[in-house]
Amino acid sequence: MKKSIFSILMFAALSAFCLTGCMDNNDDPDLSKFSITSQTSVGEVNTTIADIKKKYCAGRNGADFSRNASNFYTQVKDSQVIEGVIVANDISGNLYQTLMLRSFSSETDTIGDCILLSIKNTCLYPYFQLGQKVKVNLKGLYVGCYSKTPKIGQPYYTSYGNLNLGPMLLDLCKTNIELVGAPDPNARELKPWVPTDAWLRATANRTYQNSPTLATVRGYITEVQGDNVNIPAVGEVTGEKEPIYMDADSVKYKIFAPEVLHDDGYGVDRTIQLLTNTSKVTLRTSTENEIAFTRIPVTTCTFTGILTYYDGWQVQLRALDDLNILPTEQEQ
Repeated sequence: MKKSIFSILMFAALSAFCLTGCMDNNDDPDLSKFSITSQTSVGEVNTTIADIKKKYCAGRNGADFSRNASNFYTQVKDSQVIEGVIVANDISGNLYQTLMLRSFSSETDTIGDCILLSIKNTCLYPYFQLGQKVKVNLKGLYVGCYSKTPKIGQPYYTSYGNLNLGPMLLDLCKTNIELVGAPDPNARELKPWVPTDAWLRATANRTYQNSPTLATVRGYITEVQGDNVNIPAVGEVTGEKEPIYMDADSVKYKIFAPEVLHDDGYGVDRTIQLLTNTSKVTLRTSTENEIAFTRIPVTTCTFTGILTYYDGWQVQLRALDDLNILPTEQEQ
């Protein structure tokens, strides 16, 4: 019996010694294996976002594939490396498999040069935080326009059988994307541009050079003004009427993107009436995210996000923080 107890104690002591020895001798864990981006340089920066847009997004003439004037793209065959700061990601779910990069051409540039970077993954923001500078080697990737918006990605077939420019495979991040330094929450690129109403109205500004961009517009949502709050919109796909809610004070309200109103792109459009004149900007919101279920304010707000042009200007919020209700005195 004593021998048995002694053996058990010796075994326990040896096990503890071995465990301690193994822990002491272990190196720090290799965190690089948890990264989805390249751990080595993807090459020296040799071009700009502006130059890439001019080369591949100005029009469909010469593109490898062109479905129409709004959708075309070309595969980059050589090592062309751009650099930009991430100013939009998918943290709220309102942007799907999408990041936006921004750079400036000079110290006085306020609009900046932006392009979408589409990656096939439903949770990009932990790896690509706002303010993170990145280098992208475009070799093997495709650049062009998707619904008139300049974009980096790969071709894919839509549910309608159309071949469009979609997200690049996640594995390609390991070879084509490099993080540069740490995210900077105070990066100049994160400051949104504020276009004037006159700028938005000018036809000359509705070009690939200015779309997409990070911008802020100010106005109110027309669908909840006055009696409009009592009139439900009807979904173009579902044919169903949107729900109209009532709060504890018996005040009726609508939410930004009820499921029944989704279009073919699973988004819902609302109308922002700008304050100084009759100009309007579309607010586009994807369904099934925190913004979609948010009550639409009746008062004047600022809306910050990705500004693009298709049939008209539209803005898509990055997160709920991009919606800010203005004090009453600013509405005058």
